[in-house]
Amino acid sequence: MRDWITKRSRIYWHDQYALNEQETAFTQYDPDRISDELCATGADIVAVYATNQWGVAYYPSRFWPQHPGLAGQDYVGDLTSRLRVRGKRVLLYTNWLDSKHAEWNVIPLGHEEDPYYREQPLASWADPAHPDGRAQKLPGGQWRFPCMNSPARGRIVDIAREIVDRYRPDAFHLDMLLWPWPHICACPYCRPALEAICGTKAVTREAVTARWKEYIDWACERSASLLAEVSAILREKGVVAAHNGQNPVWMPVGYGIDQGWLPSLDVYISEIFSSLVTPGMTMRWHHGLGMPSWMLLTSTLPQYAHWPVSKAQWLLTAAACKANGCHVLGPCGVGARPDTTSAKRLLDHVRFGLDAFMQDADLSEGAVSAAKIALVFSWATRKYHGQGAMRWADEIEGWARLLAEEHLPFDIVTAENIASASSLARYDLLILPDSAYLSDSFCRAVRDYAQSGGKVLATAASSLFDERGDPRIDFALADVLGISHQGALEGDFAYPGAEEAEPASGAFRKVTSSARILRHRIECDPAGSVAGQCDPLPLEAGEWPLWAAHGSAFYIAFDIGRYYKLYGDEHIARFIAEAVALCAPSCPLTVKAPRHIEATLWRQEALRRRVVHLADRTLSAGDMSRINEVTPVCNIEISLPAKNPTVKIRGAEGETLFDGERLTVTVRKMAGYAAVVVEDGQSPYPTE
Repeated sequence: MRDWITKRSRIYWHDQYALNEQETAFTQYDPDRISDELCATGADIVAVYATNQWGVAYYPSRFWPQHPGLAGQDYVGDLTSRLRVRGKRVLLYTNWLDSKHAEWNVIPLGHEEDPYYREQPLASWADPAHPDGRAQKLPGGQWRFPCMNSPARGRIVDIAREIVDRYRPDAFHLDMLLWPWPHICACPYCRPALEAICGTKAVTREAVTARWKEYIDWACERSASLLAEVSAILREKGVVAAHNGQNPVWMPVGYGIDQGWLPSLDVYISEIFSSLVTPGMTMRWHHGLGMPSWMLLTSTLPQYAHWPVSKAQWLLTAAACKANGCHVLGPCGVGARPDTTSAKRLLDHVRFGLDAFMQDADLSEGAVSAAKIALVFSWATRKYHGQGAMRWADEIEGWARLLAEEHLPFDIVTAENIASASSLARYDLLILPDSAYLSDSFCRAVRDYAQSGGKVLATAASSLFDERGDPRIDFALADVLGISHQGALEGDFAYPGAEEAEPASGAFRKVTSSARILRHRIECDPAGSVAGQCDPLPLEAGEWPLWAAHGSAFYIAFDIGRYYKLYGDEHIARFIAEAVALCAPSCPLTVKAPRHIEATLWRQEALRRRVVHLADRTLSAGDMSRINEVTPVCNIEISLPAKNPTVKIRGAEGETLFDGERLTVTVRKMAGYAAVVVEDGQSPYPTE
C-alpha cells in the first residue's frame, strides 16, 4: 500500500504564506486555477498548507483561528478534493511556529526580560476572548518558537488529529519542530528541568555546557516524544509520517533532531537549499538510515521569495538526485504569493526540473548501490562531539567531497545500525572520520571485519569515547589500529610530502604505535608565523606518528577531512587520495573525468544490469544561485569489469571497447547528466 513512497516521483510543495495582517492575502483565491497550475507542473504529490508559520489555519478549525482572507472558505478541502479527482496524492502541512500564545514562547537563557519574546500588538481581527484567538501582528519574516514543554505540545497534537480525521491525507508533515539553537530555552516550563540538570538555580550557559550530556539527552527526548505523539495519530489512520527531519548531517544536535526521531518517520525529508557542495551526500545518508529519500530544493532565489532559480540549477539538482537514489524531488521555499498566484516563470522552471528528474526513472527500479567504500556516520558522535559543535560534520563532509572528486563510489553507513561484521562484508574499505563516540558492539563488528580481511581507515579520536558520551581509557579499536592514546594537541604542524614538508592543522592525537609508521608529525617554529596567519614553518620530524599502518587497518592522527573541507588544499587532497589508494588499491569502477563530475555505481540484479550515473556538480557548486548555464564536459572515460556486455549510453553519445574482461566506455559530450547502462550476459557480481 505504501510502495509509492519509494517510487521515483515528483512533489510540488505549494508554500502559501500569508501574514496575519495583509490585505492582499487570498484576494485571488480560485481553487480551480490553483489546482490547474499545480497539476501542470507534473507533480505526483502535492503538499498543501493546512496551517501556516503563524499558527493560523487555512480551513475552519475547531482550535485555531482561520485566516480572515479566506472568509470562511475551506482552502484545504477545496484543493484536496480537486487534486484527488486528478489522481494526485496529497500531503497536508502544518507548522510548529505560532503567533498566538506569547506565554508559550521559547525564552532564551539570558533574555528572560527581553520584550521581543513577549506578546506583540495583536492583529486587527484577533479575538482576545478566544483561548487561541490572540493572533499577533508580527512583521513579515518574524517567527516565534513555542516551547516544547508548553501547552503548545498538546495543541499541535489536537491540530494533527483534526486535520487527519477531517481530510484523510496520504501524508502529513510537521515543520520547524526545533529548539532555537544556539539559544537554550529558560522559560517557566523548562526552568525546573534546567535547574535539576545543572544542580543549581543559577542556570548559566556555562552550567549547561558543563552538563552537556544530561542537557542534550533531555532536549532530544522532549523533541522525539512530541513527534511520536503526532505520528501515533497518523498511524491510526494509515497516513504517511513525512515530517521535516531537516538535515542532521549539517544541523547541530542542539536543534533537538536526533536518532530518537527515526521511529516517528516513514520517509526522510531533507531540504538541500541552494547548494550541492558535497554531491549526493544527503541522499546517501538517507540510504544509510535505511529510509526513503525525499529531497526538497529551495526553488526561489535567496534575495527574492517568489522568483525562481535558474533552469541550470534545476538540471544539476535533478542530476545529483538521479545519481544518488533520490525517491522524491520537488521545490520548496515560498513560491505562491499571498494572493495565491505564482510567477509563471517559477512554475515553468519547476516543471523543467521535475521532467529532468523523471527521465530514465527505470534506472532506479530495484537498484542497489554497488559501492565498495563505506563512510561511517555516527549519531552518538554528532550528539556528544564538541558539545554540539559541528567539527565532526566538517570531517565527514571533507571525506565525502574527496571521494566524490576522486570518482570513488561510496556509501554512508550508520554506526548504530551495524550489528555485526556481516553488515559490512560487501565493502572493501571502511572509513571512520573522527568517529569518536562508538559502541562496544560496533567496535566488535569493525574488529571482526578487519580480521576477515576488510580494510579500515580511521582518523583522529575514532572510538576514544563510548556511545553514551563517556571517555574510554584508550581507543576501543586500539588493537585493530595498533595505537595507544597519549594526549591531544591543537593547532598547526606539518608532515613529509613528496618533495618537502607540507602544512596542516587540526586536532591532533598523540599516540604510541606498534604499527608501521608511514609519516611522522613535523614540529614547527614555536615563534609562529611571520605573517600572522595559519602558516606553520616546519623544523624537523617529532616523535608523534601522523600516519600508521597495522595489518589491514590504517590510522591518521588528525581530522584531515575537516582540513580539506575548510580549505580544499591540493596537497591535502593528494594525501587523502594516497591513503585511500593504499587501503583499497582496486576499485571495480575507474573514471577519468574532471573532479566536478560525480560517478556512482548501482546494480539492478533482476535486470542483470549495472548503471554508472555521471552527474555534473559544476566548478561553482558552492554558489548555486549564480549558475545560469551548464557547460558540456567532453571525453569522460569509465572502465569496469564485464562479461558479454550490452551497453547503452543515455543522455550523451559515445563509444565502447571490450577486451574480453574489462569494458571501457568513452562519453564524448555530456551536459549535466548521463548514464551508462551495462547489461551483462553473466553478471560479474554475485547476488547478495
